[in-house]
Amino acid sequence: MWKAGITLALVLVTSLSAAQETKLAALKADVKAKPADANAAFALGRAYRRAGRFAEARAELARAAGLAKGAEAVRARYEAVVVEWESGKHNPSLPAPPSLPMCKQVKVGSEGEALSRVCAAEAWLTFERHALVDDELKAAEKLDGNLYELKLARAKLAINKGDRDDAITKLEALTKATPGRADAWLLLGQQQIEAGKSAAAVAPLRKAKELDADWPEASFELARALPDGTEARDLARSAVAMRGTWPAAWLRLGELELATGGYDAAQKAFETSIKQSPKVVAAHAGLAMALVRLKKFAEAKKAANDAMGVAANYAPARVALGEAHNGLGEIDEAVEQFKFAHSLDNKEPIGLFRAVEVLLAAKQPMKAEAHAEGMVKAFPEHARAWELHGDAELANNDKKSARESYKKALAAPKGSIDKAAVQKKLDAIK
Repeated sequence: MWKAGITLALVLVTSLSAAQETKLAALKADVKAKPADANAAFALGRAYRRAGRFAEARAELARAAGLAKGAEAVRARYEAVVVEWESGKHNPSLPAPPSLPMCKQVKVGSEGEALSRVCAAEAWLTFERHALVDDELKAAEKLDGNLYELKLARAKLAINKGDRDDAITKLEALTKATPGRADAWLLLGQQQIEAGKSAAAVAPLRKAKELDADWPEASFELARALPDGTEARDLARSAVAMRGTWPAAWLRLGELELATGGYDAAQKAFETSIKQSPKVVAAHAGLAMALVRLKKFAEAKKAANDAMGVAANYAPARVALGEAHNGLGEIDEAVEQFKFAHSLDNKEPIGLFRAVEVLLAAKQPMKAEAHAEGMVKAFPEHARAWELHGDAELANNDKKSARESYKKALAAPKGSIDKAAVQKKLDAIK
């Protein structure tokens, strides 16, 4: 059954990619049918940018700028500068951002002077030259204090300075003042995620996606904000379909395929992320866990070691390595890796839980109980810790202690357990 689900997942990603190519084909056909239409050229250029096809975006936007006049020319020229920023070609060792001359060209006659100043501010922002950013924004304010891009840039400056609360305040005000534009909604959601408030990010990100359904960032950020599940997974699939060369989106898709049981699809997503950006440790660790779930334990072991080659002290990689050792029947090595994972992240209980679970499965109850003692000391309010403690005690035929541990599991304020199953264990003790 799960193989059928995996096949369906791969078919869906392929069909979404085909749909995106169909949209691009339609835009190209529109340009071919209307070769002198600046709006058609602009739409195709923007679609290329969003797909990460930057060379094609540059060419089409240059053509749009040549065809357009007035405000349309301003829009096309500014979009061309955004292509330069998004292509990631920044060299802060230079005396000035290479995009500055392009920003000057955003002004067309009497049109776009304020936006050209905002453009220059954003160019300096890529160099983190905050004083120069502020100078350009002040100049823009004198020309047009109500310009949407100006207010958005003020929020970006606050983010770059590390003042997220100020940025969120500015973005909330901008979304209220101009609710029909997606940019501020997206940036607001991003900042809520970075502030650890993913639940609060969902509404603004849904609004961004509602306003601009063809924007891959809206799908990706919403996939980040939502809890792991099928909705988030489908959004991540949509994001990679819209932009295939996007390692962060492939990484998130891998995590979500793993969480929803699409292990083969997860493997392919993590492998794609690694191919595009080899030095992201989370992708290697995710690949290792996907391979564990597929029972490819030797391959999982290699992938986990690759992860540690990127970052030796990454706890999830140690957990994945422990799972690989366990799958290979190397119990002592598995337990050591689980313990090591906990030492790297002592607020995360999974390493200690897995050590006890593995020892119990290996019929080593005395070792399991010894590890369980340390586990409940580390996590005295966690229900699963007390349940496992009871399991270990019961395996050692200490029924009285096991009974007390199961009672503590049922009363524990933290963690999630199957309370009915624990109660059944408790009732079975005579």
